[in-house]
Amino acid sequence: MAQILMQNKMLIIFAVSSSILFVGNVNDVFAVEQSDIISPKIVTDGDLYIESEIPIQVSFNVVATDSFNNLIPVECDKTLNTIFKTGKTTVRCMAVDSFGNEIRDSFVITVGYEIVQIPDWFKHTAKFWTSQTMSDDEYIQTLDFLIDEQIIHVPHTKTPKDNVNSKIPVWIKTNAEKWTKGEISDDEFSIGIQWMLYQGMIQK
Repeated sequence: MAQILMQNKMLIIFAVSSSILFVGNVNDVFAVEQSDIISPKIVTDGDLYIESEIPIQVSFNVVATDSFNNLIPVECDKTLNTIFKTGKTTVRCMAVDSFGNEIRDSFVITVGYEIVQIPDWFKHTAKFWTSQTMSDDEYIQTLDFLIDEQIIHVPHTKTPKDNVNSKIPVWIKTNAEKWTKGEISDDEFSIGIQWMLYQGMIQK
């Protein structure tokens, strides 16, 4: 069964039984699998962490494309003119392509002075450490690098002790294992990192 539409010299044939869509002008028709045009995409900057003691405007980028990688309009419930309060705010976005296919996505903007910023992929590193695949020294070196590059950020105001403690307590590894399983929050997991910073195990 097929349905044929003629609009502005564009021939569109919907082949329902074969799930194939033929699109093009009368002289140049091409076929597209319907599965390829179902889902448009929304691309964001991901979760954002902004250091500020007061509510501020936050710059963020959101674009949407259809299955042919053409840009399509995208609407979000927050804009570049929005004043984001301190704390966490979820930004929700939606886009609809020319075929009526809808996509939704969201990200979180955190505004604060002492905030915890730990990328979700670091859980894989923590798993290597808690499973004994990575040594304590390698784990500390990794944390040191990520903090130095501001990829990981945790509140830290105290001056490290002069006598460096070279052994990581069991409770920090226990918390890390719970964090990789989703049993505790980023904030709770960061307490162990803050302790290692205070002890001088990680240099900041």
